[in-house]
Amino acid sequence: MEAAEALLLARAQFGLNIGFHILFPSLTIALGWILLYFRIRYARSGDPAWLATYKLWTKVFALSFAMGVVSGITMSFQFGTNWPGFMQKVGNIAGPLLAYEVLTAFFLEATFLGVMLFGMNRVPGWVHIFASAMVAIGTTLSAFWILALNSWMQTPTGQVVQGGQLVAGDWWQVLFNPSFPFRFTHMLLASGLTASFVVAGLSAWRLLRAGEDSSARVTLRTGLVLAAVLAPIQVFIGDQHGLNTLEHQPAKIAAIEAIWKTEKSVPLVLLAIPDAEERSNAFAIEIPKGASLLLKHDADAELRGLDAFAPNTAPVAPVFFAFRAMVGIGMLMLLAAWWGAWTTRRGRLPPRWMLWTLSGFTFSGWLATLCGWLVTEIGRQPWLVTGILMTSDAAGAASGAQLGASLTGYVITYTAMLLAYLVVLTHLAGKGAQA
Repeated sequence: MEAAEALLLARAQFGLNIGFHILFPSLTIALGWILLYFRIRYARSGDPAWLATYKLWTKVFALSFAMGVVSGITMSFQFGTNWPGFMQKVGNIAGPLLAYEVLTAFFLEATFLGVMLFGMNRVPGWVHIFASAMVAIGTTLSAFWILALNSWMQTPTGQVVQGGQLVAGDWWQVLFNPSFPFRFTHMLLASGLTASFVVAGLSAWRLLRAGEDSSARVTLRTGLVLAAVLAPIQVFIGDQHGLNTLEHQPAKIAAIEAIWKTEKSVPLVLLAIPDAEERSNAFAIEIPKGASLLLKHDADAELRGLDAFAPNTAPVAPVFFAFRAMVGIGMLMLLAAWWGAWTTRRGRLPPRWMLWTLSGFTFSGWLATLCGWLVTEIGRQPWLVTGILMTSDAAGAASGAQLGASLTGYVITYTAMLLAYLVVLTHLAGKGAQA
C-alpha cells in the first residue's frame, strides 16, 4: 500500500511540474512568430505604434520564457530523484533527445533573445529582425525535440537491444515515430491558439481600461484573425490525431470514449459518469453508433473495448472528462474567434460585453492544453514507454512522506509564481503599448 501511495505521489508531483511548465512553452512557441510579425510590420511601415507593440509583447515573451526555463530545470531533476528507472532503461534514447533540445533550441533562443531585448539600438535593423526570427525558430525547434521524445514514449519505434541496453537502431524512426507528425502539428496549433487568445484577451483588457488605444485595437484584431484561421485547422488535425491514436494506441481511445466491452455499432458517449467497478457508464447521453461512425467511418464497425487490453488499461474517468473538457473549450474558442473576427472587421471596436468575453477567454488555450496533456499522459498508463517500461518500474525509492512534503512545497511555490506572473502580465496589458 505504501509503495502504491508513493507511486501516486510521484506521478502527481511530476504531473504538477510538467503541467506548470507546459503553460509557458505553449505560449512562447507561437508568440515568437507573432513577435516576428510585429517587428517586420514596424520595419516596413516605420509606424511607432508597431514598435511600441513589439516592445510590449517582447516583455511578455521574456517573462514567459524565464518562467519556462525555471520550471523546466526543476522538472529535469525529477528524472533522477523520482524516476531513476526511466533513464536507466531508455536513457540512451531520451538523453540525446533532451541534449539536442538544449544545444539546438535553448541556446539559440537564449542568445538571440538578448539581442531582441537589448540590441535594437545597437545593431542594424536587419540583424535585429534576424534575431527575432532565430528566437521564433528556436522555440519551434525546442518543441520538435521534446515532442519527438514524448511521441516516442507513446508509440516507440526504431529502438533495438544491444548488450542488454536499449539503444536507437534508427534515429529517423525514433524521431519520426507513428504519432509524432500528428502530435507535433497538434501542439503547434495549440500554441498558436493559446498565444492568439492571450494577445486578443489582454488587448481587450487594455481597451476596457483605456477606452481607446490604437495599438491594442491592432493586436486585438491580429489575435482574433489568427485564432479564427487556426481553430478549424486544429479541429481537423485533432480528428486525424485521434484516428492515428486508434491505430497505434487503441487502449487509450477505449478509455477516452469509455468503451468497456468490445462490440459493434458502438455509441458515442457525449456525457456520462464512468463506473470502473461496474465497468459501465451511468447517466449516459449517447449517440447511437456514433463512435463507430466517427472512428472508423462505418456505423456498424467493431471497436475494441477496455476488456481487450486488461489489466493494462488507463483510469477511465480522468481521461474521459479531460478529453471532453478539451473539446468543449476548443469549440468555445472557435466560436469566440469567429464572432470576434466578425465584430472587428473594417477597424470596428467590439461592444464592451464582447471585450469582457474576450478578456475572459485570455487563458482558455492554457486550459485546453492542460486537458489535452492529461489525456495524453494519463491515457498511456500503466506504461511510461508503451510496451517497454511500466510507470511502476521507473519509480525511485523516495518514501510517501518525502514525496508528500516536496509536493506540498511545489504546490505553494508554483501557486505563488503563477499569481505573480498573472499580476505582472495584466499590469503590463493595463498600461498598454503606448505607455
